[in-house]
This record gives sequence, structure tokens and C-alpha cells, in this order.
Amino acid sequence: MAALFVVTYGVIALSYSRQRAAAWFMVSYLLGFFTPICHLLVLYTDQVALFSILGYGVFLGGILTMATGVQAFVGHRPQWRLTLLLWVAGLALRLAIADGPRNTWPYELMFQLPFAIASFVVMLTARQIGQGGPIRAMLIGIFGVIGAHFLLKPWLVLTLGSGPTPKSYLSTVYAAISQISTGVLLVAAGLCLMLLVIQKALEETILDAETDPLTGLTNRRGLYRAGPRMLMEAAMRGEGLHALVLDLDHFKAINDRHGHATGDTVLVAFAQVLQALAAPDMLAVRMGGEEFAILIPDADTHGSDNRATQLGEAIRDALKPFARQGIPELTVSGGIVRYQAGETLDGLIARADLLAYRAKRAGRDRILQDTSNLAPKPGWGEMRRLAAG
Repeated sequence: MAALFVVTYGVIALSYSRQRAAAWFMVSYLLGFFTPICHLLVLYTDQVALFSILGYGVFLGGILTMATGVQAFVGHRPQWRLTLLLWVAGLALRLAIADGPRNTWPYELMFQLPFAIASFVVMLTARQIGQGGPIRAMLIGIFGVIGAHFLLKPWLVLTLGSGPTPKSYLSTVYAAISQISTGVLLVAAGLCLMLLVIQKALEETILDAETDPLTGLTNRRGLYRAGPRMLMEAAMRGEGLHALVLDLDHFKAINDRHGHATGDTVLVAFAQVLQALAAPDMLAVRMGGEEFAILIPDADTHGSDNRATQLGEAIRDALKPFARQGIPELTVSGGIVRYQAGETLDGLIARADLLAYRAKRAGRDRILQDTSNLAPKPGWGEMRRLAAG
């Protein structure tokens, strides 16, 4: 089973380069894979002390490496010093009791204590995982159980006995119960970790597919996934939602005069303005070319001075210093409309786009707002864009 986890985590790590946690989990279960090999070498070689200590250190290292993987998963820098300190301290304790009397309470407790501490470290680290839900809760619970089960093993040893020597240990009932229970719990932990890693990888894949590669804003695909939910939430809360569509003025002329590289610089700079000014509950989108849209939740939607108009004016003001920053002078035309009950996302964006077109026809460098309760019915000719951009 450990080998299966090694292969699976290895494939995930190779397939998703940002999933550094998967590589650490692979190493963790690789160390776990070598633990039973050390047990077999204890049984079939004369180097009993060597492979007993080696197996102990490998298994302890596997649990601590799992904590490192969880730290990588949550985006924290691995705490190498603490991990190394716990591993060295655990190994030193094992060496200190190497010649101690087996099947006694002090010996068995000291033997299991480093494993319990390492398990609780993983449990505490897992609490930092931002993803909520049952998988995270299960992971925390499993490592809590793993830590507790290591602390309960001394009582089981005193009841069943673990044999007078390391070689005889492997043939005892206690050894079978101990290894099966530990194995089952670590398999459960591995499955939970795998689910978290796959879930995060899928979320990152979706995010990449829904992000405009040039500006870093949400693209049309992301708009059509998140937009309907925002409309539904606004309707359920009885609150409003505005759509602000923005079109860069004379962008074709900027490309023709300064080149497409400069045009891309202008798009990126404008996107940075949107990212800086848009609140966390807003959705800023690059619709394509030089056209952008922002969905803006707003409880007070009927007045002309609302979040959408305030944001529009803030964006226009933020464009004024562009010329002093070595970026071609830029203005924007836009339209603001309020979501109406039963309206589709396409209909909402189309109404705002029409107002942006009217703003261009009216002289550009302005944002028009529709405060009526009825959606306009544009003619076909009015929907055509200006060839000059």
C-alpha cells in the first residue's frame, strides 16, 4: 500500500508542478515503505541493533516528513529546524533506551512517545489548512487518533507482551495488532491527503482556465461560471447588482502608433488599476481585446451615486497619471446598468455594453449610467462597434 501511495503522489507531483506537497507526501510514504524492510532485516540478519534503530528512525522521519508536506500544502515555509530537532531527539531517546527492559511501562512509553508527538505535530499543522469541509476535519481527527493510539500502545504491550527481543517481537500478537492498526490509520491519512491534493490541483487548473494570461483578470469562461451565481445571490438577498462595462478609447491607434508590445503594457496597466480599485466582492473581467467588465454587488442600487459609479470615477481618475508614467495617455468609455429580475447575464452585459458604445458616440472619456427600471431595446445598427476602437 505504501508503494501505491508513492507512485500516486509521484504522478501528481510530476503532473502538477505547483503541488510541492505531493512530493513531500511521496517521500513520507517512501520512508514508510522501507520500515517493514528494516523489520525483515531484523528478523533475517545478525545486525539486529542496527536495523532496529534504522527502522525506528525511518518511520519517525516518515511521519515528520508528512508534517513538512502539510506545511508546503498550506503555503508555509517548512520548519526544518523543528523537524530535525524532533527527529534527532526521538532517535536519541530510542538509543538511550536501547538496552532498557522491554515490556515495562517506562520503556514502552519512551519508545512510543516520539511517534505520538510527531503525529500531534501533523494534526496541529493540518489545522492551518485553509480548505474547510469534512476532508480537513477527517485529516485532523485521523492524526489525533494516530497520536492517541501510539500513547495507548504501552498498555497493550503490558497486556499482550512484545517479546523479550526485537526478533521475537515480530512473531507476537501485539506486533500484528500494532502494525495493522498503524497501517490502517496511515492509509486513511494518505487517502485524506490525496483528496486534498487532488482537490487543490483541480482548483488551480480551473483557475488557470478562467484567468486571462496577459492581465491576470478573470476571462469570459470565469465570468460565465461566477456571474450567474452572483446574479442568483443578489436576487436571493433582495439586493442589487451592477454591471460596469469599460472600453479603452482609441486603443487601435495606440497599437498602430506604438506597437502591440506597448498595447499589451497598456492592457496590463489598466488591469492593475482594476485589481487595485475593485473590492473583494466584485468580479473584474477582461472580456476580450480592450473591453473589460466588472460585476458589482450593491445593496443601495437605485440611486445614481452607488458603488458602480464611484468605482467608474475612481478608475477614470487613476488613468490620468499614465502619461507621466511613460504609458500612452488613456481614457475609457463605459456603461453602468442595474440587474433586473429575470435578466440573464448575457442580457445584463449587453445593456452595459450598449451604454459604453453610446458613451463612445457621445465623445468618449465618459461613463453613462442607466437608472431606469426598463431595459433598453437597441436597434441592430446601434450595436456595431466603432472601427477606430
